[in-house]
Amino acid sequence: MKQTPSLAELQEQFFNSVMDDDGAVSAWVVNHGLPATQRMQIYKHIVESTLAEALTTSYPAILALVGADFFELAADRYMRCHPSESGNLQSYGANFPAFLSDMQEAASLPYLPDVARLEWARQQTYLAADAPFLSNVEVAQRLQAAEENPVRLCLHPGVRHVDSAHRIFDIWLYCMEASDSRLQLAGDGQSLLLWRDGAQVTMQVMDAACMVFLQHIEQGMHIYRAVDQVHLQGYPDFDLSVLLPFLVANHMVVDIQPVGLIS
Repeated sequence: MKQTPSLAELQEQFFNSVMDDDGAVSAWVVNHGLPATQRMQIYKHIVESTLAEALTTSYPAILALVGADFFELAADRYMRCHPSESGNLQSYGANFPAFLSDMQEAASLPYLPDVARLEWARQQTYLAADAPFLSNVEVAQRLQAAEENPVRLCLHPGVRHVDSAHRIFDIWLYCMEASDSRLQLAGDGQSLLLWRDGAQVTMQVMDAACMVFLQHIEQGMHIYRAVDQVHLQGYPDFDLSVLLPFLVANHMVVDIQPVGLIS
């Protein structure tokens, strides 16, 4: 007599059946007008379609670059290597850029993983929590009050930056805007700063010094030490008095805190 599996065992069999065509769970599915194997194929198709659609939504530029057939192949493999671990499908594609880096068939497109990183950053920027921002006057007041004491610049949760050896902004723009021109891949790489302007994600190409500064700020380094580090790393002309007003004007600065008060 067949021993009835526990709920955990049944759930595992169901998962394996959907992901790997393991038919073990079919023995416990009722044949009511439709064979158990066909019932499982319906579930399998729904899961595959839902996850593929989630990737398509997150990575439209990748789809445009590789075409529907290649994207379907990548989405199917990704689903099996990185099955969804959350009921929130907005987090499903987090590992897709790294997956593309390891995908042998994508090796001839070395810029593909970085374009994917850009698309994922765009999604994270769009979905980030909101936060009140500081005005020019508030920033000036807090910096003046701090005088020479170390303070940390706190950026909006939606701020992201992506560095690449490839022209990822130009590639992304080419994919998203209809054009009769050919895609130009030659040239220096691009570093992008992303932020949310209302309900829109905004991107701007930034110079290397600004990106180095923002990387240090992201790591929690206080403002003046971050400036010193940028200078020491080969950018002696970096001027915070140019970058900071830009950040403030675009509502990216949400707080300036004394370092000693940060947990």
